[in-house]
Amino acid sequence: MTYLEKRAWIELSIIFVTLALYGIFISQGKLDPISLSIFALAGFLGFARGKRRKGEVLYDERDRQIERHALLSSLIVFYMLVAVFSVVAAFTNGWDAAVPIWMVVQIFWAAALAIWAVKDAIIIVQYRRSAHA
Repeated sequence: MTYLEKRAWIELSIIFVTLALYGIFISQGKLDPISLSIFALAGFLGFARGKRRKGEVLYDERDRQIERHALLSSLIVFYMLVAVFSVVAAFTNGWDAAVPIWMVVQIFWAAALAIWAVKDAIIIVQYRRSAHA
C-alpha cells in the first residue's frame, strides 16, 4: 500500500467518525452553535502525515496523477453541490431570507469534510483499480 493510499484511509476514517458524530448530535435535535464544536475532531487530519525515510520516494508520477484526478473530481462535485444547495435554499426559504452565521459555518464544514471524503475515496478506488490492471 502506497503512502498516498494509507493517508487516504486514515483521513477517510477521521472524516467518517467526525461526520457520524455530527449526524448523531444533530439527530437529537440539537442543531445549535454548540454542535459546531464537533468539527474540532477534523483537526486530527493533520496527524495523517507520515515520516519520510531516507531514500524513500513518497510520490511518483502515477501518485501525482491520481491525486490530481481525485482533486479535480472532488472540486466538480463541490461546485455542483453549491449550485444545487443554493437553488434549493433559495426556493425553500425565499430569496430574501436570513440564515444564522453559525448554521452557514456548520454547513460549510460538513460540506468540506464530505468533499474531502470524496477525494480520499477516489484515491482509494484508483489505487485498487490500478493494482489489478
